[in-house]
Amino acid sequence: MNRHLLLADSGPALVTPLTSFLVVICACFLLCLAAAVGNETTTDFYAAERTLTARRNALALCGDLIPATALLTPVGSVALSGFDGIATTAAAAAAVTVLALLARPLRDTGRLTLGAVLATRAPGRAPRTAGAVTTLAVCLPMTVVQLVVAGDAIAYLVGYRTPGAATVCTVLSGLLITTFAAFGGMRGTSAIQAGKTLLVLAAVAAVAATATAALHGDPTTLTTRAADGRTGFYLPGLHYGTGPAGTLDELSLCLTLALGTAVLPPLLMRIAAAADSRAAHRAGALTVLYYTTVVLLGLAAAALVGARAITADDPRGNSALLLLTDALAHGGLLATLVASAVFVTSLASVAGLVLAGAAALSHDLYATAPRRRRSPADGRPVSDRRELLVAQGAIVLLGTLSVLAAVLLRGWSILFLAAFATAIAASAILPALLYTLRWPAFSRTGLLWTLYGTPACCLLLQLSGPTVSGRPYSLLPALDFHWFPLQNIALVTVPLGFLLGWAGSRLHPDTD
Repeated sequence: MNRHLLLADSGPALVTPLTSFLVVICACFLLCLAAAVGNETTTDFYAAERTLTARRNALALCGDLIPATALLTPVGSVALSGFDGIATTAAAAAAVTVLALLARPLRDTGRLTLGAVLATRAPGRAPRTAGAVTTLAVCLPMTVVQLVVAGDAIAYLVGYRTPGAATVCTVLSGLLITTFAAFGGMRGTSAIQAGKTLLVLAAVAAVAATATAALHGDPTTLTTRAADGRTGFYLPGLHYGTGPAGTLDELSLCLTLALGTAVLPPLLMRIAAAADSRAAHRAGALTVLYYTTVVLLGLAAAALVGARAITADDPRGNSALLLLTDALAHGGLLATLVASAVFVTSLASVAGLVLAGAAALSHDLYATAPRRRRSPADGRPVSDRRELLVAQGAIVLLGTLSVLAAVLLRGWSILFLAAFATAIAASAILPALLYTLRWPAFSRTGLLWTLYGTPACCLLLQLSGPTVSGRPYSLLPALDFHWFPLQNIALVTVPLGFLLGWAGSRLHPDTD
């Protein structure tokens, strides 16, 4: 890619893709500050007093379902892997079905965080602590992944593809995002998420329409040129191979995306902030529309850019959307739309994750500690204002730690972190929620076994798999101590999570 989206020469000197992009950044900041007015209580900060309309919350919920990785990775995955990429994209879209089934019972609990929801089944500090630990185990790795992807993408957009430039972009974007989340709370992040959804949908629709015009609107031309003579492009196995291990890995990845994406902590907080549960159904339609367009973009990238060019630019395929945009239009409105969509997506995704992590620390741990209570009877925090300050401080702390981790992991494979976080969500959070909401016999012991035992097994299998050692894409490619054959572990850990919850409840039922 010889030209870069934000530095392309187009239009008057004062109206370039770069200046338009900077205007979008400023608009996001002002929007977040305006929405943050009124954040005086913890319910305001965590859930916007549950006053978000169904339409606005649907847009924000759709935004939560489209993190930065879901904007960049699927396009390259479809372009390079064909059927396998389409299957994983469809699995990510299927997460809205799981979320829609959980939306009403989650909303009816009236609780704001995972730990608080779980405490409806087993009161006390232990369930809240376990929920907070699990929330952080998901949010922190995912925040690091989003920051690394965002830093790489922004450095790519401005044309400085060096490790130093990517590090600077990661630090600056991370600090900016942390500031947004600390000031804005749920109102601010909801405003950014809703705006992001409209921007992302407009961007992918514009690129899809331009690509369709470039291919003369002929589906046969699109599918034929996308395959480009590659045998098996529209058959399973191009990504992981056609052997039993490859098939299991593909199924495990689809399971992870369909189940884990639906129960990420920011989504649970979003459901709690809704005025009713209709937002989940509306968000589902928008999300399916988005992922359908992503498949079209992946095929268009393969047809118009080519798999070789995409792989040469980025072996992971994360630059496929940017390459396609550059091939269709050097600069101009299309470039500004895509660049702004990438930035705002990174901004909103990280803001939601750090807000969910901070809520776990402040609401589930700090506010319920015995020394914070007014009396053993009510369990309310000493000061609502103090908890709010703790939440804002926790956002700054988590954001700073995540930025530091993203900088330290620069140049390392982050596949391990992404796989581990989503596996915990699918294998621990989902069973705990389903049992809590649907199974009256679910006990305190079953809950703790699920929330502590399953992540421990996830960590063991992930460390023992090819994402850590034994492969060129591994975290430690020079070493090989893996014995577990799958990159994606959900095929084993999801059933294990349900089994641990069932076994703990049967062996140690609640006596009251």
